[in-house]
Amino acid sequence: MNRFNSATHISTHFDKELEEIREKVFAMGDLVAQQLDLAIEAFTNGNVELAMQVLKQDDVIDGYESDIDQKCAATIALRQPTGHDLDLLIAVIKVTTELEGIAAKIEGIADITIKLNNSLPADA
Repeated sequence: MNRFNSATHISTHFDKELEEIREKVFAMGDLVAQQLDLAIEAFTNGNVELAMQVLKQDDVIDGYESDIDQKCAATIALRQPTGHDLDLLIAVIKVTTELEGIAAKIEGIADITIKLNNSLPADA
């Protein structure tokens, strides 16, 4: 069953595309939430290595945003959705942009953690 949209489409491929996009958005959101937890823990405990781990994950989050945006753009171009489906895809693009912005703020927390502790791990 398609959990992204209450209606199913004549094209099961379109439904699969929407479901794939939905799964990627949830995965991106989960990763951003995990990064926030790690950044807060790193800041609270002065854990520079944990802060560095947060910074290393930024490329993964950026990759999610790029991949989701590309999939949405391709779906819009190829399927030419209207109404609810078009609104949904535009909302997804906006959500991924916001998630990436939140991730950038989380990076800032990690950067501050490193600067406040005035040291880097030996392998950095």
